[in-house]
Amino acid sequence: MSVNSLFDIGSRSLRAVNEQMDATSQNIANAESEGYRRRRVTLSSRSVATTGLYTSNGAQDVTSSGVGVETFERVRDGMLEAAGNDAQSGESAAREEGRVLGVLEGALATGTDASLSASLEGLFDGFSDLANNPDSGGVREALLGKARQLTDTFGRLDERLGKLTSNTEDALQGNVGQANELLNKVASLNEKIQNAEAGGSPDYAAEDTRDQTIKELSKLMPVEVQEDRSEGFTLTVDGMTVVQGTESTNLTLKGTNDPSVSTTVEFGDTGVAFEPGDEGGGEIGAQARLLGDTLPGVQNDLDALAGDVVQKVNGEHQSGFDQNGDTGENFFDPSETTAGSIQLDSSIQGPSDIAAVAGDGSGNPLPGDTSPAQNIADLSETLTPQATDLAANVGTRVQEAASKEEAQAAAGERIQAQIEDVSGVSIDQQMSNLIEQQQAFAASARVLTTARQVTDTLLSIAR
Repeated sequence: MSVNSLFDIGSRSLRAVNEQMDATSQNIANAESEGYRRRRVTLSSRSVATTGLYTSNGAQDVTSSGVGVETFERVRDGMLEAAGNDAQSGESAAREEGRVLGVLEGALATGTDASLSASLEGLFDGFSDLANNPDSGGVREALLGKARQLTDTFGRLDERLGKLTSNTEDALQGNVGQANELLNKVASLNEKIQNAEAGGSPDYAAEDTRDQTIKELSKLMPVEVQEDRSEGFTLTVDGMTVVQGTESTNLTLKGTNDPSVSTTVEFGDTGVAFEPGDEGGGEIGAQARLLGDTLPGVQNDLDALAGDVVQKVNGEHQSGFDQNGDTGENFFDPSETTAGSIQLDSSIQGPSDIAAVAGDGSGNPLPGDTSPAQNIADLSETLTPQATDLAANVGTRVQEAASKEEAQAAAGERIQAQIEDVSGVSIDQQMSNLIEQQQAFAASARVLTTARQVTDTLLSIAR
């Protein structure tokens, strides 16, 4: 081996180990940086061919083994990150669904005097008292108060449900705008990364940012990633391409503030709607599902219950006589049969207008027969459970959402731990690596020192 080879091998070794030390230092510095993926430098042997005067065997051309940088890479596992994004999308969807339904559950709570089931029970209890005391003005006055409380409860729930729907639409609109910003950012990062690779210097910081951006995007919607080193990441949602290379397709929101049209999220101007399915889908999927199915379903059930109350109470009330001797009158306005519109009929001007006793078949009241009032009271057996079931169904969905959120969170934590094992930075491990690299750097420097000393000795002999 020539002395020139010693210089060459030593200098190459210094440069290679220096690259390792740079990567290790960068890892340590970014240990707490969100989205950072560990850098790794891999070394391999290199053939070193030199020509020199000072060789051990007299040969003019000697091939020796040096060292060089084989790869400088960003350590990541695409499959693990895809699984983590999927778990995060499911967790975000369950959390958002549980949050919205939790508000609705609070409005429908059955354990308070102001609940719908309590208001219905109060109305039917009032008719039961009227059946027992048809001539009592106090009982009649109390019954009117309970009837008005019921209509107010229906109206309050309708208003709360409408406000919740409006707030969910606003939240969805904000999320769609945020998703579009993130989609455009991924396309921009694709371009930046491609240009860096074309210039021969990969931009790993931009790749970190792109992965982190996709992670943020997965909170909003279920993004699938296809990796292509030449074109960058291609993102699809529900089978539709939303980012390809440097181009992105923005989402559009249709049907907001229009109760006659279902609120949908569409892909650009394609007319194709995002269908989140029965679960998952990120926050956007959960909100689209709430607005397109869940909240309208609760509204329909609430309106149906109000309609049943109007129809069935009126049917029994029309068969009775009031204290004025009038019969065939409605208790509730038959033209207003929704939760937001239910109200007492205009014929009910005061306590004496409430029908309580049956007729004799000839158009005359039978004071001892209070079956019309009792029949209305008996409606409690069918109508009150409907209100209870309505609240219970919402409560069940809240519990299901909480269970899904917990399960997805656990899966996400497990996957994130695996990602950290592969791509994360262990300070202890990196410090250990740095010590080894410092020792290797010092050893390489000693090789150069020894080569210089040999050179000086040979030159002094030659003189």
